[in-house]
Amino acid sequence: MSDEEEAYQFVLGTLSRERIVPYSEAELPIVKSVEQCINCGVCLNHCPLIPAVGVMRFPGPRGIAVRLSRSPPEFWTDADVIYLCTGCGTCREVCPNDVDIPSVVNMIRKRILRTMPDLVPLPLHQLQERVREYGLAFEPWEDPEDKADSRDMRLERLGLPLFEDRITDHAEVLYYPGCQAEERAQEIREAAKVILEHFRVDYTLLEEMRCCGLPLELLGDDEQAEELAGRLTEQVRSLGVEYVVTTCAGCTSRLSEIAVSHHWSAKVLHIVEYLREVIGEERVRDTLRAATGPPEAVAVHQPCHLIRHVSRNIGDDMEWLLDLIAPVTVKHSGVEDSCCGGGGLVNHHDTKTSDAVTRVNVEAIGALGVDRAVAPCPLCVAQLENAAFRAGVDMDVEDLTVLVAQYLSGE
Repeated sequence: MSDEEEAYQFVLGTLSRERIVPYSEAELPIVKSVEQCINCGVCLNHCPLIPAVGVMRFPGPRGIAVRLSRSPPEFWTDADVIYLCTGCGTCREVCPNDVDIPSVVNMIRKRILRTMPDLVPLPLHQLQERVREYGLAFEPWEDPEDKADSRDMRLERLGLPLFEDRITDHAEVLYYPGCQAEERAQEIREAAKVILEHFRVDYTLLEEMRCCGLPLELLGDDEQAEELAGRLTEQVRSLGVEYVVTTCAGCTSRLSEIAVSHHWSAKVLHIVEYLREVIGEERVRDTLRAATGPPEAVAVHQPCHLIRHVSRNIGDDMEWLLDLIAPVTVKHSGVEDSCCGGGGLVNHHDTKTSDAVTRVNVEAIGALGVDRAVAPCPLCVAQLENAAFRAGVDMDVEDLTVLVAQYLSGE
Protein backbone atom coordinates (compact mmCIF):
# COMPACT_ATOMS: atom_id res chain seq x y z
CA MET A 1 0.00 0.00 0.00
CA SER A 2 1.38 3.39 -1.00
CA ASP A 3 1.77 6.24 1.47
CA GLU A 4 -1.10 8.05 -0.22
CA GLU A 5 -3.43 5.04 0.05
CA GLU A 6 -2.40 4.48 3.65
CA ALA A 7 -3.16 8.12 4.48
CA TYR A 8 -6.54 7.83 2.74
CA GLN A 9 -7.47 4.73 4.77
CA PHE A 10 -6.40 6.50 7.96
CA VAL A 11 -8.69 9.44 7.13
CA LEU A 12 -11.58 7.06 6.40
CA GLY A 13 -11.04 5.35 9.74
CA THR A 14 -11.04 8.68 11.55
CA LEU A 15 -14.24 9.74 9.80
CA SER A 16 -15.88 6.43 10.66
CA ARG A 17 -15.06 6.82 14.35
CA GLU A 18 -16.53 10.32 14.24
CA ARG A 19 -19.64 8.95 12.48
CA ILE A 20 -18.98 10.98 9.37
CA VAL A 21 -19.88 9.46 5.99
CA PRO A 22 -18.04 11.28 3.17
CA TYR A 23 -20.10 12.50 0.24
CA SER A 24 -19.95 10.27 -2.80
CA GLU A 25 -19.40 11.67 -6.26
CA ALA A 26 -23.11 11.19 -7.02
CA GLU A 27 -24.09 13.11 -3.88
CA LEU A 28 -21.99 16.20 -4.52
CA PRO A 29 -24.50 17.78 -6.96
CA ILE A 30 -27.23 17.26 -4.34
CA VAL A 31 -25.19 19.04 -1.69
CA LYS A 32 -24.32 21.85 -4.08
CA SER A 33 -28.00 22.29 -4.98
CA VAL A 34 -28.68 23.16 -1.34
CA GLU A 35 -26.25 26.06 -1.66
CA GLN A 36 -28.73 27.57 -4.13
CA CYS A 37 -31.47 27.91 -1.48
CA ILE A 38 -32.29 31.63 -1.19
CA ASN A 39 -34.56 31.17 1.84
CA CYS A 40 -37.55 32.53 -0.12
CA GLY A 41 -40.07 30.25 1.59
CA VAL A 42 -41.99 29.30 -1.56
CA CYS A 43 -41.63 25.62 -0.64
CA LEU A 44 -43.29 26.25 2.73
CA ASN A 45 -46.44 27.44 0.96
CA HIS A 46 -46.68 24.24 -1.07
CA CYS A 47 -45.44 21.50 1.29
CA PRO A 48 -48.44 19.23 2.07
CA LEU A 49 -47.12 18.38 5.53
CA ILE A 50 -47.12 21.89 6.96
CA PRO A 51 -50.90 22.56 6.77
CA ALA A 52 -51.54 19.01 7.96
CA VAL A 53 -49.29 18.89 11.04
CA GLY A 54 -48.01 22.45 11.52
CA VAL A 55 -44.61 24.06 11.12
CA MET A 56 -43.65 23.29 14.73
CA ARG A 57 -43.94 19.57 13.98
CA PHE A 58 -42.32 19.77 10.55
CA PRO A 59 -40.22 22.82 9.63
CA GLY A 60 -40.60 22.18 5.93
CA PRO A 61 -38.16 21.80 3.04
CA ARG A 62 -36.43 25.09 3.81
CA GLY A 63 -35.72 23.86 7.33
CA ILE A 64 -34.16 20.68 5.94
CA ALA A 65 -31.97 22.72 3.59
CA VAL A 66 -30.75 24.81 6.53
CA ARG A 67 -29.99 21.69 8.55
CA LEU A 68 -27.85 20.28 5.76
CA SER A 69 -25.55 23.28 6.07
CA ARG A 70 -24.47 21.96 9.45
CA SER A 71 -21.43 19.76 9.85
CA PRO A 72 -21.99 16.07 8.98
CA PRO A 73 -21.78 14.75 12.59
CA GLU A 74 -25.00 16.63 13.36
CA PHE A 75 -27.10 14.75 10.79
CA TRP A 76 -28.34 12.44 13.53
CA THR A 77 -30.00 15.35 15.36
CA ASP A 78 -32.49 15.66 12.50
CA ALA A 79 -34.02 12.18 12.81
CA ASP A 80 -37.23 13.56 14.35
CA VAL A 81 -37.86 15.62 11.20
CA ILE A 82 -36.21 13.73 8.38
CA TYR A 83 -38.48 10.68 8.69
CA LEU A 84 -41.63 12.81 8.40
CA CYS A 85 -40.92 13.92 4.83
CA THR A 86 -43.11 12.07 2.31
CA GLY A 87 -40.66 12.75 -0.51
CA CYS A 88 -43.46 14.01 -2.73
CA GLY A 89 -41.15 16.39 -4.60
CA THR A 90 -43.51 19.37 -4.51
CA CYS A 91 -40.78 21.54 -3.01
CA ARG A 92 -38.34 20.68 -5.78
CA GLU A 93 -41.00 21.41 -8.38
CA VAL A 94 -41.78 24.91 -7.08
CA CYS A 95 -38.24 25.86 -6.01
CA PRO A 96 -36.92 28.69 -8.24
CA ASN A 97 -33.41 27.23 -7.93
CA ASP A 98 -34.22 23.49 -8.17
CA VAL A 99 -32.99 22.57 -4.69
CA ASP A 100 -33.35 18.78 -4.56
CA ILE A 101 -34.82 18.25 -1.08
CA PRO A 102 -36.17 14.67 -1.71
CA SER A 103 -32.63 13.53 -2.55
CA VAL A 104 -31.28 15.44 0.45
CA VAL A 105 -33.72 13.57 2.70
CA ASN A 106 -32.62 10.21 1.30
CA MET A 107 -28.97 11.17 1.74
CA ILE A 108 -29.45 12.09 5.40
CA ARG A 109 -31.48 8.94 6.07
CA LYS A 110 -28.64 6.88 4.63
CA ARG A 111 -26.18 8.49 7.04
CA ILE A 112 -28.44 7.99 10.03
CA LEU A 113 -28.88 4.31 9.15
CA ARG A 114 -25.13 3.85 8.88
CA THR A 115 -24.01 5.85 11.90
CA MET A 116 -26.95 5.91 14.34
CA PRO A 117 -29.29 3.04 13.35
CA ASP A 118 -31.07 3.17 16.71
CA LEU A 119 -32.62 6.46 15.60
CA VAL A 120 -34.31 4.85 12.59
CA PRO A 121 -38.00 4.16 13.42
CA LEU A 122 -38.47 0.52 14.37
CA PRO A 123 -41.08 -0.21 11.66
CA LEU A 124 -38.52 0.78 9.04
CA HIS A 125 -36.01 -1.71 10.46
CA GLN A 126 -38.78 -4.31 10.25
CA LEU A 127 -39.45 -3.35 6.65
CA GLN A 128 -35.77 -3.69 5.88
CA GLU A 129 -35.75 -7.18 7.38
CA ARG A 130 -38.85 -8.22 5.40
CA VAL A 131 -37.22 -7.25 2.14
CA ARG A 132 -34.04 -9.05 3.16
CA GLU A 133 -35.93 -12.21 4.12
CA TYR A 134 -38.64 -12.37 1.46
CA GLY A 135 -37.42 -10.08 -1.31
CA LEU A 136 -40.70 -8.19 -0.95
CA ALA A 137 -41.88 -5.20 1.06
CA PHE A 138 -44.86 -7.20 2.34
CA GLU A 139 -44.76 -10.57 4.05
CA PRO A 140 -46.09 -13.21 1.64
CA TRP A 141 -49.25 -15.15 2.41
CA GLU A 142 -48.58 -18.29 4.42
CA ASP A 143 -51.18 -20.32 2.52
CA PRO A 144 -51.25 -19.97 -1.30
CA GLU A 145 -54.85 -21.20 -1.32
CA ASP A 146 -55.92 -18.41 1.02
CA LYS A 147 -54.16 -15.93 -1.25
CA ALA A 148 -55.96 -17.31 -4.30
CA ASP A 149 -59.32 -17.25 -2.50
CA SER A 150 -58.80 -13.60 -1.55
CA ARG A 151 -57.88 -12.77 -5.14
CA ASP A 152 -60.91 -14.56 -6.56
CA MET A 153 -63.25 -12.86 -4.11
CA ARG A 154 -61.90 -9.45 -5.11
CA LEU A 155 -62.22 -10.19 -8.82
CA GLU A 156 -65.77 -11.45 -8.39
CA ARG A 157 -66.76 -8.28 -6.55
CA LEU A 158 -65.29 -6.15 -9.32
CA GLY A 159 -66.63 -8.27 -12.17
CA LEU A 160 -63.17 -9.01 -13.55
CA PRO A 161 -62.08 -12.27 -15.20
CA LEU A 162 -59.02 -14.24 -14.14
CA PHE A 163 -56.29 -14.99 -16.65
CA GLU A 164 -53.55 -17.50 -16.02
CA ASP A 165 -50.12 -16.01 -15.40
CA ARG A 166 -47.90 -15.86 -18.45
CA ILE A 167 -44.28 -16.75 -17.78
CA THR A 168 -42.10 -17.08 -20.85
CA ASP A 169 -38.51 -16.48 -21.91
CA HIS A 170 -39.51 -14.58 -25.03
CA ALA A 171 -41.89 -11.64 -24.80
CA GLU A 172 -42.10 -8.02 -25.85
CA VAL A 173 -43.24 -6.79 -22.43
CA LEU A 174 -42.30 -7.62 -18.86
CA TYR A 175 -45.25 -6.82 -16.63
CA TYR A 176 -43.95 -5.83 -13.20
CA PRO A 177 -46.84 -5.39 -10.70
CA GLY A 178 -44.77 -4.44 -7.62
CA CYS A 179 -44.87 -5.71 -4.04
CA GLN A 180 -48.22 -4.25 -3.01
CA ALA A 181 -50.16 -5.56 -6.01
CA GLU A 182 -48.36 -8.89 -5.72
CA GLU A 183 -49.25 -9.56 -2.09
CA ARG A 184 -51.99 -7.15 -1.01
CA ALA A 185 -53.93 -5.41 -3.81
CA GLN A 186 -54.15 -8.45 -6.06
CA GLU A 187 -57.05 -6.98 -8.02
CA ILE A 188 -54.62 -4.42 -9.49
CA ARG A 189 -52.21 -7.16 -10.56
CA GLU A 190 -55.01 -9.04 -12.28
CA ALA A 191 -56.65 -5.95 -13.79
CA ALA A 192 -53.46 -5.13 -15.67
CA LYS A 193 -53.46 -8.64 -17.11
CA VAL A 194 -57.04 -8.07 -18.29
CA ILE A 195 -55.90 -4.94 -20.15
CA LEU A 196 -52.83 -6.61 -21.65
CA GLU A 197 -54.86 -9.63 -22.75
CA HIS A 198 -57.55 -7.44 -24.26
CA PHE A 199 -55.03 -5.68 -26.48
CA ARG A 200 -53.23 -8.96 -27.21
CA VAL A 201 -49.92 -7.82 -25.79
CA ASP A 202 -47.07 -10.31 -25.83
CA TYR A 203 -46.09 -10.13 -22.16
CA THR A 204 -44.59 -12.14 -19.33
CA LEU A 205 -44.35 -11.91 -15.58
CA LEU A 206 -41.26 -12.77 -13.57
CA GLU A 207 -41.13 -16.33 -12.35
CA GLU A 208 -40.26 -14.94 -8.92
CA MET A 209 -41.33 -11.40 -8.05
CA ARG A 210 -38.76 -9.27 -6.22
CA CYS A 211 -38.98 -5.74 -4.79
CA CYS A 212 -37.62 -2.94 -6.97
CA GLY A 213 -35.72 -1.57 -3.96
CA LEU A 214 -37.55 1.74 -3.58
CA PRO A 215 -38.46 1.16 0.10
CA LEU A 216 -34.82 0.41 0.86
CA GLU A 217 -33.66 3.49 -1.00
CA LEU A 218 -36.11 5.61 0.99
CA LEU A 219 -34.93 4.28 4.36
CA GLY A 220 -31.28 4.67 3.42
CA ASP A 221 -30.20 1.09 2.67
CA ASP A 222 -28.63 1.82 -0.70
CA GLU A 223 -26.46 -1.31 -0.62
CA GLN A 224 -29.36 -3.75 -0.46
CA ALA A 225 -31.32 -1.59 -2.92
CA GLU A 226 -28.44 -1.88 -5.37
CA GLU A 227 -28.40 -5.67 -4.97
CA LEU A 228 -32.06 -5.80 -5.99
CA ALA A 229 -31.40 -3.43 -8.89
CA GLY A 230 -28.59 -5.66 -10.12
CA ARG A 231 -30.74 -8.78 -9.89
CA LEU A 232 -33.58 -7.14 -11.78
CA THR A 233 -31.17 -5.85 -14.42
CA GLU A 234 -29.98 -9.40 -15.06
CA GLN A 235 -33.58 -10.59 -15.44
CA VAL A 236 -34.55 -7.79 -17.83
CA ARG A 237 -31.49 -8.39 -19.99
CA SER A 238 -32.03 -12.15 -19.97
CA LEU A 239 -35.64 -11.76 -21.11
CA GLY A 240 -34.70 -9.28 -23.83
CA VAL A 241 -37.98 -7.37 -23.49
CA GLU A 242 -38.62 -4.02 -25.17
CA TYR A 243 -40.80 -2.62 -22.37
CA VAL A 244 -41.18 -3.01 -18.63
CA VAL A 245 -44.78 -2.11 -17.77
CA THR A 246 -45.81 -1.31 -14.21
CA THR A 247 -48.97 -0.51 -12.27
CA CYS A 248 -47.21 1.04 -9.29
CA ALA A 249 -46.18 4.71 -9.25
CA GLY A 250 -43.22 4.08 -6.96
CA CYS A 251 -41.99 1.15 -9.03
CA THR A 252 -42.27 3.26 -12.17
CA SER A 253 -40.00 5.97 -10.76
CA ARG A 254 -37.53 3.52 -9.24
CA LEU A 255 -37.29 1.29 -12.33
CA SER A 256 -36.91 4.34 -14.56
CA GLU A 257 -33.87 5.35 -12.48
CA ILE A 258 -32.42 1.83 -12.61
CA ALA A 259 -32.99 1.67 -16.38
CA VAL A 260 -30.79 4.74 -16.78
CA SER A 261 -28.10 3.87 -14.21
CA HIS A 262 -27.83 0.24 -15.38
CA HIS A 263 -28.19 0.98 -19.09
CA TRP A 264 -31.31 -1.02 -19.88
CA SER A 265 -32.36 -1.26 -23.50
CA ALA A 266 -35.93 -1.78 -22.30
CA LYS A 267 -38.13 1.26 -21.70
CA VAL A 268 -40.02 1.57 -18.40
CA LEU A 269 -43.64 2.74 -18.65
CA HIS A 270 -46.59 2.85 -16.31
CA ILE A 271 -49.52 1.04 -17.91
CA VAL A 272 -51.27 4.40 -18.41
CA GLU A 273 -48.31 5.57 -20.50
CA TYR A 274 -48.11 2.23 -22.29
CA LEU A 275 -51.72 2.45 -23.41
CA ARG A 276 -51.25 5.87 -24.95
CA GLU A 277 -47.71 5.58 -26.32
CA VAL A 278 -47.52 1.96 -27.45
CA ILE A 279 -51.02 0.54 -27.83
CA GLY A 280 -51.83 3.86 -29.46
CA GLU A 281 -54.37 6.62 -29.00
CA GLU A 282 -56.61 5.55 -31.87
CA ARG A 283 -56.85 1.92 -30.81
CA VAL A 284 -57.51 2.76 -27.16
CA ARG A 285 -60.01 5.46 -28.13
CA ASP A 286 -61.98 3.12 -30.39
CA THR A 287 -62.12 0.49 -27.65
CA LEU A 288 -63.05 2.63 -24.67
CA ARG A 289 -65.58 4.78 -26.50
CA ALA A 290 -67.59 1.61 -27.06
CA ALA A 291 -67.71 0.94 -23.31
CA THR A 292 -71.15 1.09 -21.72
CA GLY A 293 -72.52 1.37 -18.21
CA PRO A 294 -74.45 3.68 -15.90
CA PRO A 295 -73.09 7.24 -15.63
CA GLU A 296 -70.56 7.79 -12.88
CA ALA A 297 -68.71 10.82 -11.58
CA VAL A 298 -65.03 10.13 -10.95
CA ALA A 299 -62.29 12.11 -9.21
CA VAL A 300 -58.70 11.32 -10.18
CA HIS A 301 -55.71 11.50 -7.85
CA GLN A 302 -52.28 11.96 -9.43
CA PRO A 303 -49.46 10.09 -7.60
CA CYS A 304 -46.36 12.12 -6.79
CA HIS A 305 -44.03 9.34 -7.94
CA LEU A 306 -45.54 9.62 -11.42
CA ILE A 307 -46.13 13.32 -12.00
CA ARG A 308 -43.14 14.69 -10.09
CA HIS A 309 -40.58 11.89 -10.14
CA VAL A 310 -41.26 10.68 -13.69
CA SER A 311 -43.21 13.17 -15.82
CA ARG A 312 -46.04 15.66 -15.49
CA ASN A 313 -47.31 14.33 -18.83
CA ILE A 314 -48.60 11.22 -17.07
CA GLY A 315 -51.21 13.40 -15.37
CA ASP A 316 -52.46 14.35 -18.84
CA ASP A 317 -52.46 10.66 -19.81
CA MET A 318 -54.74 9.86 -16.86
CA GLU A 319 -57.21 12.57 -17.83
CA TRP A 320 -57.09 11.50 -21.48
CA LEU A 321 -57.84 7.91 -20.58
CA LEU A 322 -60.80 8.76 -18.36
CA ASP A 323 -62.25 11.21 -20.87
CA LEU A 324 -62.47 8.39 -23.43
CA ILE A 325 -64.90 6.36 -21.31
CA ALA A 326 -68.38 7.56 -22.22
CA PRO A 327 -70.14 6.81 -18.89
CA VAL A 328 -67.41 8.60 -16.90
CA THR A 329 -67.47 12.27 -15.97
CA VAL A 330 -64.28 13.58 -14.40
CA LYS A 331 -64.57 16.08 -11.55
CA HIS A 332 -61.62 18.01 -10.17
CA SER A 333 -61.03 18.49 -6.46
CA GLY A 334 -58.34 21.13 -6.82
CA VAL A 335 -55.94 18.91 -4.86
CA GLU A 336 -55.67 16.06 -7.37
CA ASP A 337 -51.90 16.53 -7.57
CA SER A 338 -51.38 16.83 -3.81
CA CYS A 339 -49.46 14.15 -1.89
CA CYS A 340 -51.63 11.32 -0.55
CA GLY A 341 -49.54 11.23 2.62
CA GLY A 342 -48.27 7.68 2.14
CA GLY A 343 -44.94 8.39 0.51
CA GLY A 344 -41.46 8.44 2.02
CA LEU A 345 -42.42 5.41 4.18
CA VAL A 346 -44.23 7.79 6.56
CA ASN A 347 -47.29 5.53 6.50
CA HIS A 348 -45.14 2.68 7.82
CA HIS A 349 -44.04 4.36 11.03
CA ASP A 350 -46.19 7.46 11.66
CA THR A 351 -49.77 6.86 10.55
CA LYS A 352 -50.97 9.92 12.45
CA THR A 353 -48.89 12.24 10.29
CA SER A 354 -49.61 10.27 7.13
CA ASP A 355 -53.37 10.27 7.77
CA ALA A 356 -53.37 14.01 8.47
CA VAL A 357 -52.08 14.66 4.94
CA THR A 358 -54.52 12.16 3.41
CA ARG A 359 -57.51 13.84 5.08
CA VAL A 360 -56.87 17.00 3.07
CA ASN A 361 -57.37 15.00 -0.11
CA VAL A 362 -60.39 13.07 1.09
CA GLU A 363 -62.20 16.16 2.35
CA ALA A 364 -61.77 17.87 -1.03
CA ILE A 365 -62.78 14.78 -3.00
CA GLY A 366 -65.71 14.05 -0.69
CA ALA A 367 -67.09 17.55 -1.26
CA LEU A 368 -67.46 16.74 -4.97
CA GLY A 369 -70.02 14.01 -4.34
CA VAL A 370 -68.36 11.62 -6.80
CA ASP A 371 -69.16 7.93 -7.12
CA ARG A 372 -65.55 6.89 -7.26
CA ALA A 373 -62.03 8.18 -6.73
CA VAL A 374 -59.24 6.59 -8.76
CA ALA A 375 -55.45 6.70 -8.74
CA PRO A 376 -52.91 4.71 -10.78
CA CYS A 377 -51.03 3.68 -7.64
CA PRO A 378 -51.74 0.95 -5.03
CA LEU A 379 -50.34 3.08 -2.19
CA CYS A 380 -52.46 6.12 -3.02
CA VAL A 381 -55.54 3.91 -3.33
CA ALA A 382 -54.92 2.33 0.09
CA GLN A 383 -54.36 5.73 1.71
CA LEU A 384 -57.47 7.33 0.20
CA GLU A 385 -59.65 4.28 0.79
CA ASN A 386 -58.78 4.02 4.48
CA ALA A 387 -59.20 7.76 5.04
CA ALA A 388 -62.55 7.85 3.21
CA PHE A 389 -63.84 4.95 5.31
CA ARG A 390 -62.82 6.60 8.58
CA ALA A 391 -64.32 9.92 7.48
CA GLY A 392 -67.59 8.30 6.45
CA VAL A 393 -67.28 9.54 2.85
CA ASP A 394 -69.63 7.53 0.65
CA MET A 395 -67.54 6.71 -2.40
CA ASP A 396 -65.55 3.83 -3.81
CA VAL A 397 -61.79 4.13 -4.22
CA GLU A 398 -60.14 2.05 -6.92
CA ASP A 399 -56.97 1.90 -8.92
CA LEU A 400 -57.28 3.45 -12.38
CA THR A 401 -56.05 0.16 -13.83
CA VAL A 402 -59.04 -1.60 -12.24
CA LEU A 403 -61.50 0.96 -13.62
CA VAL A 404 -60.18 0.59 -17.17
CA ALA A 405 -60.21 -3.21 -16.90
CA GLN A 406 -63.83 -3.13 -15.72
CA TYR A 407 -64.95 -1.16 -18.74
CA LEU A 408 -62.97 -3.40 -21.08
CA SER A 409 -64.50 -6.51 -19.49
CA GLY A 410 -68.01 -5.13 -19.77
CA GLU A 411 -67.61 -4.06 -23.37
